[in-house]
Amino acid sequence: MKKCPSCDKTYPDTETFCETDGTALVNASPAFIESGRQGALEQGIECPICGGKAEPGEVICNFCGARLTHDAPVAPPRTAPPPSSRPSPTSGQARTAISTAPPAQSSRRLTGQMPEQGSDEGSGAGGSPFSAIGYILAALIALVGGAWLALHLSSRPGAKEGALASPSAAVSPAPAVPAGPLVALANSISIQVTGESASAPERNSDAMRKVFNDGSGTLLDAYRRALAGDSTISDGMIVSLKVMPDGSVGGAAVRTSTAPNPGLDAEVVKDLSGWSFLPFGGGQVQADFPVIFAHDTTEQATIESALSTRLSSLAPDEAPEYGASFAATATPVVTPVPVESPTPAAVMTPAPAPVRTPRPHRRPPTPKPTPSMRDRVSMALRSNRKLGRVQFYTNPDGSVVLFGTVFDDKDKLLAERTVRSVPGVTSVADNLGTDMAIWATQQAQVQAQLATAGLDKVTVKIIGKEAFLSGEVKTDAEKDRAVTITENAAPVHVSGNIITVKLGSVFGF
Repeated sequence: MKKCPSCDKTYPDTETFCETDGTALVNASPAFIESGRQGALEQGIECPICGGKAEPGEVICNFCGARLTHDAPVAPPRTAPPPSSRPSPTSGQARTAISTAPPAQSSRRLTGQMPEQGSDEGSGAGGSPFSAIGYILAALIALVGGAWLALHLSSRPGAKEGALASPSAAVSPAPAVPAGPLVALANSISIQVTGESASAPERNSDAMRKVFNDGSGTLLDAYRRALAGDSTISDGMIVSLKVMPDGSVGGAAVRTSTAPNPGLDAEVVKDLSGWSFLPFGGGQVQADFPVIFAHDTTEQATIESALSTRLSSLAPDEAPEYGASFAATATPVVTPVPVESPTPAAVMTPAPAPVRTPRPHRRPPTPKPTPSMRDRVSMALRSNRKLGRVQFYTNPDGSVVLFGTVFDDKDKLLAERTVRSVPGVTSVADNLGTDMAIWATQQAQVQAQLATAGLDKVTVKIIGKEAFLSGEVKTDAEKDRAVTITENAAPVHVSGNIITVKLGSVFGF
């Protein structure tokens, strides 16, 4: 049982505040009441408000009018209205008064008691279970978001290194210098295009530069192959191309170079002869390309300077150092047909008197130009199919240098005699190679490899790209190994294998 210390009204133990004045209820058990009353009767009652003394049994203080109890409130008492002047409040009105009255809040703070479940105080946002669930969900979302942000920052490229590196340790990278061999046009020497159509967009220097940039990859491959045989090769050359109206190359030559190299010159002329230009309706032109072959960019300026010196001393009619001729392509000549302008039918004019047309003056035939020595040598070599792979140099003094490949020594002698018979040739230097010599060299290499592997009774014969094996071995495995050694030692394919397997004794020899 509980009671209100202000109005002395009793309530069940489930209630917490007084419905009349909102004062916190106190325990009103009989033992507590009796002990309080007995003490008050024996010692008297002291007013908790003004401190005045009251006689035992008095309920109201005679000095200030406060109610005297064993558990008096600290705040001034509230006088209950007369029963006749104010109706008894309903439960809903009492709860509204309890929630809005300031004394009830102070009493709750003093007593420290929590409101009961189901009251207005307990049904607020702070006491709702959904609010607690919301706080927990918000905390989980914040935790997951923080973990994701940490993983995202740690997975960024260079994030860890950037966080650990100090500003003093950062070093700006040096500009990259391209390494390796290069093939490029000279910067100080421009492309020269001559001919009646040299200014056409399809044949000017910009069009020639574009074609060179598109086909420079094959020249770089040729230069790398030359470096494989001689790593010291570097060259600058003026390559002259005769570009026909249909876009094909009608002739190619190396006019001059800083370091003449027959093998590299032949590869360059061969590659440039296969280039294609845009066809158009103009005439043929001649384009001179200043090509630089250098180990790296640091060597390019030196080669350009040497090439400029050679070009300045080159005479306009000087024969090229290396040349290759091609079959001339006949360019169709279209004769314009005069078109007579029609005479209007309405205009009738009398027929003019016949006029004698003077006979045209016949011009003497233009003599054909004498072909150069390079053209004469080229025509002599191309007249024989056996000499189709022969290349050559021509010099101003009439000497000719032959190089390339023929089948055997007979064809080599034939090429030398053919060139000597050309008018104007004073001497011939024969640097030709033969297929027979190449095959013999490859055959000796394969034979040495077989002997090293213990297959000294096996014989090899190489003809072109095919190899033929004969002899005897002890097992089938040795027979197969002979084929493998042959194809690895030379660029050939074993077409015939007549090796005999001769078994040894029971002891293996």
